[in-house]
Amino acid sequence: MGDDVYKKARDMAAKYPNISDTYSYSEQLLKDTCLALHGIILQDIEMGKKELLKDARFFQGRFYETMTYLLSRHDKDLDQVILEYEHPKVKYMRSRTIIQPKVDVMLVKHKPELQFITGIMIRKSSSGYEPDVRDPRSDMARLAYMVLERACRWGFYVWIGTLDELRWWEMVKNYSSLCHAEGTKESQIVLRRDTLLLPRVGKPLPASFNKHLLVNRIAPAFCIRLYRIEPEMTMWEEKDDDVARLYEYYSTKQIHTSYGMWAIADSIRNVRKQLLKVRDYLDAGLFDRARAMIMMSKVMFTDLVVVKQLEQEEIEETDYLKQVMDALKTRVEDGIQETKSSSSSEED
Repeated sequence: MGDDVYKKARDMAAKYPNISDTYSYSEQLLKDTCLALHGIILQDIEMGKKELLKDARFFQGRFYETMTYLLSRHDKDLDQVILEYEHPKVKYMRSRTIIQPKVDVMLVKHKPELQFITGIMIRKSSSGYEPDVRDPRSDMARLAYMVLERACRWGFYVWIGTLDELRWWEMVKNYSSLCHAEGTKESQIVLRRDTLLLPRVGKPLPASFNKHLLVNRIAPAFCIRLYRIEPEMTMWEEKDDDVARLYEYYSTKQIHTSYGMWAIADSIRNVRKQLLKVRDYLDAGLFDRARAMIMMSKVMFTDLVVVKQLEQEEIEETDYLKQVMDALKTRVEDGIQETKSSSSSEED
């Protein structure tokens, strides 16, 4: 019995690289934490604790407990795991008020000198964080900025939610496609609204960032994803508005609109890319341009469902894309109406 415990502890220690290899160490620790946590949270749900997951700090506490337990199982501990860390390099100004965002988890090493190794942000709503804003893109942009400014060496983002929420975020219905996404790398643009949540005076801000999916565990009641976030080496410039930047960004990401020429899977992928583009323009508040793009997506969608002979699985995927398209169309109409109302109020 004692030999088994010793062997398990020795194997755990051997599994982790030396702490001097900070990236490999952080990645292995976070992967193990997320994998263990997926099972723990599903067990919590089975025991009737589903409502507790609505409190973001419940998950954060579970994350901390799991990580520190794993750290205790080997002899290469970080010096400190800090929750809700207020890093001075991420302060920003809004309406003459200094906002101090909180980094959900920070891994710190004190010897030979103080080093902020890894910053970790967890998907949360803005509730409890006002006047700061929390959403996946702004949190990822913040991590990319922290890595660029060397506020920490590495940045990781933990996405949590239900299967329905994950489907809506990715605009993908097919369960198998979602399950096989691990390892994918994507670039994402930083919008003006995201830069307003960063220290803008005299600081270089990343114009886009790369997210690399490292862990992808999916169940209907609870999904967890771990992304590594890295800044891309193009910098955001004040003179560039979102219209010009989005145009340039998407000019390198060709979306094919040649009707009837593509296989069904490619056509579905093209419609999805167009809808993701619409969402980016909506997030930037460019409602008139988004309306034109939603019309293009309708044409592409009609070509897909009328011209092609679809199998049952493809019908389900296209039905889901239609739901997404309708929801985006509603956002477009609401945004245009709100813009007209605010313009009328200003004229009065």
